[in-house]
Amino acid sequence: MASEAMGQGHEGAAEYRDTTDEITGRRLRQWTSARAHSYPLYYFVPSHTLDSRYLVFHSERGGWVQLHRLDLRTGEIAQLTEGRTGRAGWAVWCERHLRGIYNHLSALNQANGEVFYFQDEELRAVHVESLESRTVAELPGRIPVGQSAFSPDGRHFTWVHAQRDLFEARMDEREALLNMRQFSWGRDHNAWRNSVPTTIATVDAASGELRHAIELDYHVHHILFAGREQLLVNHVRDDSGMWTVQLDGSRERALRPRDGHGVPCHQVVTEAGVLYEANDHSTGKRLVCMGRCDPASGAFEEVRVPDMGYVHTGSDPAGRFLFGEDDGPAGHRLFSLHHPRDGERQQVRTLRALAPIPFGQRFHAHPFLSPDRQWLYYTELVDGYSQVCALEVADLVDLDEYWGDGPISAAG
Repeated sequence: MASEAMGQGHEGAAEYRDTTDEITGRRLRQWTSARAHSYPLYYFVPSHTLDSRYLVFHSERGGWVQLHRLDLRTGEIAQLTEGRTGRAGWAVWCERHLRGIYNHLSALNQANGEVFYFQDEELRAVHVESLESRTVAELPGRIPVGQSAFSPDGRHFTWVHAQRDLFEARMDEREALLNMRQFSWGRDHNAWRNSVPTTIATVDAASGELRHAIELDYHVHHILFAGREQLLVNHVRDDSGMWTVQLDGSRERALRPRDGHGVPCHQVVTEAGVLYEANDHSTGKRLVCMGRCDPASGAFEEVRVPDMGYVHTGSDPAGRFLFGEDDGPAGHRLFSLHHPRDGERQQVRTLRALAPIPFGQRFHAHPFLSPDRQWLYYTELVDGYSQVCALEVADLVDLDEYWGDGPISAAG
């Protein structure tokens, strides 16, 4: 990125660079520029504080994965954590051999301004503004293995964990087989998941009291809240997909099960329903649909989007702007999808062309919309390092060219 304005680049100082996308003319801001990977919280959950002053992100500057806050008024950066966990990468989906705090598994409680994160066998909290920290719960013998979330009212925090010794042994075996080219993601991944029992746990965010636990005989990757008492879980046993369950473990229900259009992979909870993309590989070629689902009724609607690759459905909490990340025939890019239901007018617009990405969550764009609906935040690989960036999209977010505000009427 060409620079018009740039901070000093050292810890605590602003690092931002302003420029313009050469193809689209859109305004760009690269918020971080240290020679270290930096990336927001996992895009299923908010990274912005409720007042929109700070953005919380992980950074590996100094050789440790730590949480930092970015002051969006000044660009100044402050470190929030001092974790020293020896093997803290998010397995299976990222580089396992990192150190610091467990990356990608932190979540921000917008209700009180605390971030919950994991180090060693502890669940900890740090306040974004005051920097005060505390231990929330001790987790002896357990390891966090899935992305976590807060309930909308901030009362409950839920996460996925496994028995540490068993999980580490299964990961060691998997790495050895991968290194010997004896492990296939398509053939062996779900069998591996079935060998790792996990627990979905919930804690009272104020008291630290463990409230509920759901025991599973397989590995799940993400937990979101689809409502105050309803969890949305990714994936199902033996496959990709999603299902819901109440906090107390009751009323388990599969959503948008596998059919001729494939099965969902990533999903985000919005006011307009659960937005997702579904993938089908039955022809030997990836075919992609984008859709939305009502988590209460199970009804869903979706459309085929041609010439797409590996997609992450973008997160707009209002559910009005239809966008995402695509790594396919058109290259690695941010895109918006217009007139999804109208075959003649359906259009995919490239918003930003991105560099090719290596394996690992730290390099995915994982796009999400800012609370003021002016900026699309994402991660971009710049000069070999992932950086926190934002693209101005105010002209796109409220167009009448997406799903619209009507109910989801198709039968699930």
